[in-house]
Amino acid sequence: MKNLIVLTILILILGMTEQLRPQIHISGATQSSAYFFDTPTVEQGNFYQSLRFRLSSEGLPGTYLASYARLAKIGDDSWDEQVYNLYLNWQNANRKVQLRAGRQFLYEGVINGTVDGVMLAVKPAKKLTLKVVAGLESPFDRDLNLVGGDSSALGGYLSYQLPWDSKIDLSYFKRDRESGTVWHLVGASLTGTYRDNLYYLARIDQNLETEELQGMRYRLSYFYKHWSFSGEYSQQRPRILEDSFFRIFRQLAYKQTRAGVTYQLNNYRFGVQYAFTDYELDQGNQVTATFGNQWGIVGVIFQEGYGGENLGVYGEARYDILPQLTVRAYSSYYQYQRQSIQIDEEAIGLSGGLTWRPLKDLMLRAEIQESINEYYENDVRGLFRLRYAFSL
Repeated sequence: MKNLIVLTILILILGMTEQLRPQIHISGATQSSAYFFDTPTVEQGNFYQSLRFRLSSEGLPGTYLASYARLAKIGDDSWDEQVYNLYLNWQNANRKVQLRAGRQFLYEGVINGTVDGVMLAVKPAKKLTLKVVAGLESPFDRDLNLVGGDSSALGGYLSYQLPWDSKIDLSYFKRDRESGTVWHLVGASLTGTYRDNLYYLARIDQNLETEELQGMRYRLSYFYKHWSFSGEYSQQRPRILEDSFFRIFRQLAYKQTRAGVTYQLNNYRFGVQYAFTDYELDQGNQVTATFGNQWGIVGVIFQEGYGGENLGVYGEARYDILPQLTVRAYSSYYQYQRQSIQIDEEAIGLSGGLTWRPLKDLMLRAEIQESINEYYENDVRGLFRLRYAFSL
């Protein structure tokens, strides 16, 4: 925790120094969260303190230091620090070259994860963007140390703007550990819009390590007056199987077809969605119907096949009592079967909360939740968050 404390103190000193204040700008947000739960087996309280900031200078336009870090106290355990982002960003005046160095989360095609290293992005042409990523894997617990040994991460990304408001992306990513290569993918995607009412996406990822198709997704969305239609086909091998850090339980590969339609009538919206999922050893069907307006939504879910027959009803309501105060209530009821023994059971979920904004940059959220089923006659949980945005 000492590393994070030193970092926080340094930021505050810079922000309060009179000589630096005209040149240095610090912005960000801090959030304090308390999570309490009382179940038949455990009663515990957790506390989280997060800090997100950006430090920039008028004398160095396009250059800034950014970070997102968190302190956590889980029950009676000692304080634990985690740093999710801590990088220095530089960009030239015409925004054609960008360089980031440090701990950063990357999500570009198949590049997905936290890397301690550098990211270089260039725009050699107006419609072309190239990115290269190189570095080390971040520690699993996200402390400020570096992972040694044979850990490495290397990736590349290309994006090209096509005519007719379309874009093609190509990406590559490889992660190595002492145990060997744990992630080695290449991917391609095509996205675009036709006549402002037809949206399409096609994406395919190939696992170079296993020489198997990692996943594919094709999606169409069409809007016509008060109607919207969508269709999607996806095939996915679980990413969790490729990473030994998360090999805790077995995930199933699947193929899924989804279709949905919604209709907007004044302030009311009606929707129906159907999903057919084909697992390795079984199949499942799910139908969801929803009705909503500006005050909330009511939905009905019916599922049969893999996992047994499940019927559920849920509803959420929210209302602005005052411009600064919003209340929210949620309730659900499910009748379901456990896959292994096909015994009918019931579950009820209740929650209520409020959001209070006494000042423009200050927000308080509180929520109480209770779950009732055969095993937990009284499962009560509470979440409280205080968020403050600042600019120095």
